[in-house]
Amino acid sequence: MRDHTVVVGFGTKGRSAIRAACANGLRKDQVVVVDPSAKVVEAAGAEGYEGVVGDATRSDVLRRAEVQRAGRIIIATQRDDTAVLVTLTARQLNREAKIVAAVREEENAPLLRQSGADEVITSAGAAGRLLGLSVLSPAAGRVLEDLLHQGTGLDIVERPVTKAETGRTPRDTDELVVSVVRGHRVLAYDDPDIGVLEPTDRVVTIVRVEPRHG
Repeated sequence: MRDHTVVVGFGTKGRSAIRAACANGLRKDQVVVVDPSAKVVEAAGAEGYEGVVGDATRSDVLRRAEVQRAGRIIIATQRDDTAVLVTLTARQLNREAKIVAAVREEENAPLLRQSGADEVITSAGAAGRLLGLSVLSPAAGRVLEDLLHQGTGLDIVERPVTKAETGRTPRDTDELVVSVVRGHRVLAYDDPDIGVLEPTDRVVTIVRVEPRHG
């Protein structure tokens, strides 16, 4: 397997992460789940993913998941210290893969980045912000919660710019563009550096998901 996605930890966070990725085009047969629980890995297999049972802080376990050939690594362990060790080990095995890690506490995020994570998501902080927003501005809280639930109501997606959109400003597109990805930069929709959309740009948009029938 090559250029696949390795998911370390298949609890609530890991499941949600990979379901969201698959809903946006990732194939299930390109996903390998690593978890110390044989029952969890069996459940992942029932959903169509490959699985490896073992401690992901060990390089031999990650090699069995072919981390050294992976294109993306999602680290969704239960403990922050475990996430740091897995990130260090994964980065040693693969210098090029995109590593996204989740931590419970914001204070541990810098350590994850130092260990080699490209992106760090703080689960406790995100939940706290959503709670605070919901109590002070219930409507805004509902919109944000809607965006966080994959496949219902509003969804947030990243996609290439279409030919019809090239040469237009983000405001002139048919969809609600919130950010433009240009090279390694992520620009807000109103950033004057954008000018007009270029053929190699990608856009992050908010779209409405129609409910599936049948």
